[in-house]
Amino acid sequence: MGKVSLSHNERRILEALSGQGSPVYLDTLASLTDTPVSQIASLLEDLRSKGLVDYSREDYLSVKVTGEGELYRRLSLPERRAIRRLIKVGAIPVARLAEEAGLTDLEARIASIWLIRKGWAKVEEVDGVKVLKPTVTSEPEPTLDEKLLEGIGSEGLIIAEASREIIEALNVLERRKLIKRDLKRRISVRLTDYGLKVVRGEVEVLEEVTRVTSDLITTGRWRNVVFKPYDVTLPVYQIYPGRRHFLRQVLDYMRRIWVEMGFKEMEGPIVETAFWDFDALYVPQDHPARDMQDTFYLKNPSFGSLPSRDIVERVKSAHEHGGGTGSRGWRYTWDEEEARRCLLRTHTTCLSARTIATLKKCDLPAKFFSIGRVFRNETLSWKSLCEFYQTDGIVVDENASFAHLLGYLRRYFTMLGFKDIRFRPAYFPYTEPSVEIEVYHPVYGLWLELGGAGVFRPEVVEPLLGMDIPVLAWGPGLNRIVMMNYGIKDIRELHANDLKQLRELPDWIGV
Repeated sequence: MGKVSLSHNERRILEALSGQGSPVYLDTLASLTDTPVSQIASLLEDLRSKGLVDYSREDYLSVKVTGEGELYRRLSLPERRAIRRLIKVGAIPVARLAEEAGLTDLEARIASIWLIRKGWAKVEEVDGVKVLKPTVTSEPEPTLDEKLLEGIGSEGLIIAEASREIIEALNVLERRKLIKRDLKRRISVRLTDYGLKVVRGEVEVLEEVTRVTSDLITTGRWRNVVFKPYDVTLPVYQIYPGRRHFLRQVLDYMRRIWVEMGFKEMEGPIVETAFWDFDALYVPQDHPARDMQDTFYLKNPSFGSLPSRDIVERVKSAHEHGGGTGSRGWRYTWDEEEARRCLLRTHTTCLSARTIATLKKCDLPAKFFSIGRVFRNETLSWKSLCEFYQTDGIVVDENASFAHLLGYLRRYFTMLGFKDIRFRPAYFPYTEPSVEIEVYHPVYGLWLELGGAGVFRPEVVEPLLGMDIPVLAWGPGLNRIVMMNYGIKDIRELHANDLKQLRELPDWIGV
């Protein structure tokens, strides 16, 4: 007599199968053993590897009646009720069928069609009136579609094999929207000859355990059991644990870089005034960037409040004639109402302006950064959105230099994983000197521009801070960095919330 090792749950499955005496379906087996279907499937795979069970997959039709079908199953089909009345009275005008046969108007129309299709009645014209007359003298035997509707019942019906006639009858019922049917698959399980021998006690059964317990050790029972070996090559279910959105991972990583370099985070409103978004940064009020083509202006609220009067006057003076900076300014009449207009911030540099305005001499030197959403009236495409993220930073220090600025930026982009970084001269209304930051991406084989930086002009610093000292500033975008890291070609995928993408994209590891 041979030997076989079985776990407790495997024994229960074999006992359940032997008690049925015929192939058992997987869901039935799960019910008999009070075990989840997923666990049953795993146990069956182990039992089949031991040669104790075999199973096969088969397709079947699951048929259920609709609400209308259930009504007709209880009352009979409209044509059945109509023919009973027709046989009794001999003829009924088509227009009076509903009233005479006790049908609704819709049921009368349905009955008229199917009485003719089934050959139970015909339409004749008598004195200009269309009349239904029966073609049968007694009530016809139930048709196959009626029998099926009755047989399906309220619980539904499973059909493993069906003749051509049954399929055609089901087609008729489905076209009439009386049933719904689905093609499904189920698993049929049976004991093998070897499995039957085990159940009959012809094979010695050893207890199989999957883990060591204190009871096994203290009782010494561990000597008489078989420990189940683990096959690490077997396929397993993919488990998707909870995780942060990949874009959030990048934002948090960037935030950590700045914090590790000694920066404090700046925060501020998304709804901003033109004063902080443009005027405080020395952007003239007739600059194209302020047009509706680039900026989302708000209807409600349309206007916001301005800061203290002395800051407003200094900003106004800088715009009109340069104030006390030695500059000639933009040489126009600055409009306070234009500065009060509300908008969705177009960059996070407005947070830098707000922060500089709060600093006192005792706060210096100071380093700040921000990471936040900005909004621009862009045409939606694979490379541009109306909303995107930007990181800004400032260093306010009497000893700061342009070389320090390049050093901070080089450190930041190196931490993001870029090895080749370069800077080229650029122009911005509020920085001088200014640079564009470019990085080389080895996969694309291109130098990509990621943002601008520079030293704030005196026309920006002096009105806000009350003195003119070096302020290093930068504002690179984030979306391109994220897209390059994850191989995303369309920027809209960053916010698509595709479940497959969210599950399968790797954690942020840098470019």
